[in-house]
Amino acid sequence: MPHKTKRQIHSLSVINRRWTKERSGPSFDDDVHTVEISDVPTAHASDEDSLIMESSDEETDRSYFKQNLQIGDIVDLFQLCKSQANKKDISVLLYMVLRHFGILYDETDHFLKKIGGLSGQVAHKWATVFITETFDKYCDEGRGGKRSDAFYDVYPDIEAEAKIFAVGQCQQKAASFTICDLAQFINTKYCQINGLVDDASDLVRSVESCRLDLRKWGARFEPNTKRPYFEGHDRADVVAHRNQFVDYLLNHKDKYYTVTSGDDPRWTAPRARTRKILICHDESTFRTGEVRAKRWVMDKSAPFYSKGNGRSVMVSDFLVQHPSSPFFRLNQQEWNNAIRQYPELTDDDGLRYEMNSATVTAHLGVDPYFDNETILCQFERLFKLLKFKEEYCNHDIEVLVDNARTHTTKPFSINDFGKGIGTRCPVSSIMYIDENNNKKIVDCYFRSGPHGGQSKGLLAIASELGLNVSSDCKLETLKSILSNHRAFQNVSKLEQLAIDYGFKVLFIPKFHCELNPIEGFWCHQKAYVRKYSDQTFTTMTRLITQSRDDFVEKKISLKLFRRFWKAVQAYAQDQSYADVLKLFFSSLCTDTAVSHRRITNSNLYVV
Repeated sequence: MPHKTKRQIHSLSVINRRWTKERSGPSFDDDVHTVEISDVPTAHASDEDSLIMESSDEETDRSYFKQNLQIGDIVDLFQLCKSQANKKDISVLLYMVLRHFGILYDETDHFLKKIGGLSGQVAHKWATVFITETFDKYCDEGRGGKRSDAFYDVYPDIEAEAKIFAVGQCQQKAASFTICDLAQFINTKYCQINGLVDDASDLVRSVESCRLDLRKWGARFEPNTKRPYFEGHDRADVVAHRNQFVDYLLNHKDKYYTVTSGDDPRWTAPRARTRKILICHDESTFRTGEVRAKRWVMDKSAPFYSKGNGRSVMVSDFLVQHPSSPFFRLNQQEWNNAIRQYPELTDDDGLRYEMNSATVTAHLGVDPYFDNETILCQFERLFKLLKFKEEYCNHDIEVLVDNARTHTTKPFSINDFGKGIGTRCPVSSIMYIDENNNKKIVDCYFRSGPHGGQSKGLLAIASELGLNVSSDCKLETLKSILSNHRAFQNVSKLEQLAIDYGFKVLFIPKFHCELNPIEGFWCHQKAYVRKYSDQTFTTMTRLITQSRDDFVEKKISLKLFRRFWKAVQAYAQDQSYADVLKLFFSSLCTDTAVSHRRITNSNLYVV
């Protein structure tokens, strides 16, 4: 038998020292607690097989349990056991304590059976319920007698008011609420009812009991970031933009292609004479390290797994609401006509375009990242190609774009200008449309004279625009006045580019990616890639292409656009953001949607 390495010798030494007759634990309120364990076999090198977990699923579950186990959970259960102790509570308490101190599952199971408690499997189940579920669900078994204290039997109104107080405090953005606040609130109410002097040093209900009250009412003390990602969706400016966006779509709905209901959705042509085509744009990133969350494995035969994100590919694509195809691409004849008018389409601008289309991919670390200039180049290519698509003839084209800074960048801002002559100026001229729909151009630099070649500054520009502003006007006041003029109510670079080519850009309200149907395409595409990925870059790039074909074959785009219009209609009926997600995306969104990346297609086939 070969000699053991230093690492093996060290590991065996640590295992042998792990078990002792007495082990000291961390202090609670300066009291030292000791866990005594006896009659438990010591782990030796010959017991290596017993240290291997039964399956990968159980190992993941127990690892998750250990990461979420906190001292506070053990304290809560201990307080419960003090008043109403039974076999289940004591067994679960001991299981949590032993696992907290790093005792192996097999050893804990053996110990619990030795003392006549529940098995390790049953204790683990109830401990998981106590940590991850509500207090009532843990007590739902109905054993162990009455769980509530007699205090609330005598003062039920205090319990109702205390619960309302706790709910209100938990809804605050500030994290200042503590159990002592609840205890003090209950004490104050008790003193008011009985006509006593409120003494904060002598609480009628202990802090420990109030902690159990919170658990019973469904509250949990957990990481402050573990909350639904609904921040900002109900902000006043966001709601105003959403209402404007929804009203525009519904007012022109008879001009768009729509989808029928039922299990076999089909396209419905617009009823209006002027027809519109909606093109949805977005970007997404694929990583070679991403795989399915779960898979089937056999003991000792699982394949190797590559940790980390690996190499990445970023894709900027378009999803088209038109019966011809969910993706935009010219046939060879249409492409020949396009390059005849725009020969620069064949120039190499450093971007990886799909053949005869405007879809672009970027290998991160090699190609340039998708910044505003890159997006503008891609959209200019799209606008040049659109007019040669025969199926799109006699249609108005509108492009849905995410409301991100990459897309909304404007050519200039009033804050980029200085007040006087020769101060900072970001542009040579300003073009705007006046009240009579006429194009006007204002030069920002003097062409001749004593100040020839110098910038005019906001004061001189205001004078040319016909605004009566005194020379001693403060810069901030001057900006406030000019910001209401059409010359400084400029559109984004992307919007101006679309106008120049005769198209229209619609920005989706902030935080509302569910109003962009292409998000569902990313969901399907990533699920496909992760399912068949072997975590190599070559395979991932091939699967990205194959997933598009699978998307077309299954006609998923029809369901995505049907869901889009139902979401729009729901917002028009004053449904909330959370209601829309729960109805049309996933029933779990109200609890687990910590970001828009968690929006799924789980409800896609029932809408």
